[in-house]
Amino acid sequence: MAKGEKYDVVIVGSGFAGANLALILGREGKRVLIIESGDNFPSNREDYMENFYLNTFKSPNSPYSPDSNALDPCHTNAPRPTIQALVEADGRVPDWNNPAKSYFTYTEGSLPFASTYERGVAGGTGNHWMGTCLRMGDEDLKLRRDFGHGLDWPIDYDYLEPFYGLAEHQIGVSADVEEQKIVGTRFPADYRYPMRGIPLSNWEKIAKARVDGPPLTNERYAIDRTVVTATPAGRNSEPYQERRVCHGNTNCTPVCPIQAKYDPTVSLDQALATGNVEIRYKSVVDYIILDSSGRIGGVHYQTYEDISVPATPGQTGEGRAMGTIYVLAAHAVENAKILLHSARISGRPIANSSDQVGRNLMDHPVYLAWGLLPPDAPAYGYRGPISTSGIETLRHGPFRRDRAAWRIELGNAAWNWPVGDPYVTGLDYIYGTDNGAANPRRAVHGNKDYVRVLNDILTRQFRIGFLVEQDAEARNRVRLSTREVDNLGIPRPLITYDLSDYTRAGFEKAREAAREFMARIGAEDFTRTVSAAENPTTFDYNGQSYNYSGAGHLCGTHVMGTTARNSVVMHSQQSWDHDNLYIAGCGSMPSIGTENPTLTMMAVNWATARDIIRRL
Repeated sequence: MAKGEKYDVVIVGSGFAGANLALILGREGKRVLIIESGDNFPSNREDYMENFYLNTFKSPNSPYSPDSNALDPCHTNAPRPTIQALVEADGRVPDWNNPAKSYFTYTEGSLPFASTYERGVAGGTGNHWMGTCLRMGDEDLKLRRDFGHGLDWPIDYDYLEPFYGLAEHQIGVSADVEEQKIVGTRFPADYRYPMRGIPLSNWEKIAKARVDGPPLTNERYAIDRTVVTATPAGRNSEPYQERRVCHGNTNCTPVCPIQAKYDPTVSLDQALATGNVEIRYKSVVDYIILDSSGRIGGVHYQTYEDISVPATPGQTGEGRAMGTIYVLAAHAVENAKILLHSARISGRPIANSSDQVGRNLMDHPVYLAWGLLPPDAPAYGYRGPISTSGIETLRHGPFRRDRAAWRIELGNAAWNWPVGDPYVTGLDYIYGTDNGAANPRRAVHGNKDYVRVLNDILTRQFRIGFLVEQDAEARNRVRLSTREVDNLGIPRPLITYDLSDYTRAGFEKAREAAREFMARIGAEDFTRTVSAAENPTTFDYNGQSYNYSGAGHLCGTHVMGTTARNSVVMHSQQSWDHDNLYIAGCGSMPSIGTENPTLTMMAVNWATARDIIRRL
């Protein structure tokens, strides 16, 4: 295409939202340009797999560029938050609010935001999602109307239902309709998932046999029983879209070594193959441009070459991309950052007449519990995807007037998430330490004794995770730092984050349910809560302390609603303020429910694509 010629659609970001919008539009013959802040994804995954294997810190970012162990956001061209920034560097100075190490900066009194996202490579955060594909329910979409908390969606389940089907077939979801009906999900009479469900692991079969029964707490639920069910998953149980069948690797997060799990690069490749879609890598959009009529007249971006940390050169060039329609699809925090920086550059609010841009930041704060099964029923963890089942029957009910809902994920990776095993316990029995809490006598073993002890402990480990609902609150927000910038001179995010009493009460019930779960399976409970001095992701509620983890489910910041006064975008994700701007992704979600949000976001994007096609 000739330089300066306008595209039909300019999309910022090549993750789930951007790649799939480009694919749908490209198949309709629309000329699309994607502007991507990261590098191209290599055709061979071996480099990323080697990064993952050699990295001692197995974080979601560990395989990808820039180097996840080199925390220097001041001198990185496309920095992003990292889990390492939540770890105290030397036992005294916490990195999470140290702007030299943490990409996020924080207002005074804020809790740490415990989730990350990816900017260093095409496909973005979708490269290290887990693949969970649960549909939201009616209650989740009308949280304020029905229970008096958070915000409501301007659409209902019946509107989303056909788009859920389209998204499930694009991803390639493995699940069984009849099993999902058990948890209350509605389907058309003839609906079938693309593939049969992923089978339960050995540990999950043990849990189902022992836990299925009455509810885990003494509350009323819409489905008043505990049932372990297989989780719909975006990974292949049979060959699909020229991708292989899942081999049971437990490193789905951060990278599936054989791409049996869907990720956005699948749709990106398909989009580029249409011949109607182009992409520019290592191009960071810093602001969008208003024309004299108040419509979007272009997006400004900076280019760079050095992906390393620290980067030596910064900007190597700049450009302006022009289209008929513009889509911000750069993730919840980055979308808000671009809009706020655009307003700072222009001196006028952009897409923000409601003052809601950046507000209502949400995640699924996770309550983790872990233990050892009895010797007669070893779990045999680290076999199968990270999770293939959960307890979904306790997500809905009148209790939501008083406390947040949660779903329970059964994890196959033993104590890897809460403790860092098999490495931590493995070293405890070499050095006589007790960092994993499974060696209280601080014993030292070697040779056959070491193998025997480790086999006994590691084969009986399990963990469960409660994905706790967070209600939208305007005080939880993304703004721009007035002091901290990245290597391109772009302001970094300033975060204000806390958990409401509604969400904290959900943690209180999660702890109660976890203890009942442990009792039913006859497990020795190793769950522990550490102090705020040891773990910054700590809060108090009703005289008890709780630790939370991040699920990586960033939502809110440009929520959809019914009017320009109460929201940033319409139900189609079109800006109320600029008719040729769409702001796409999980940031548009006014409530998060308990379900992992990617599938719902992709369903909404199908509706967005149809709206754009109609207008073009």
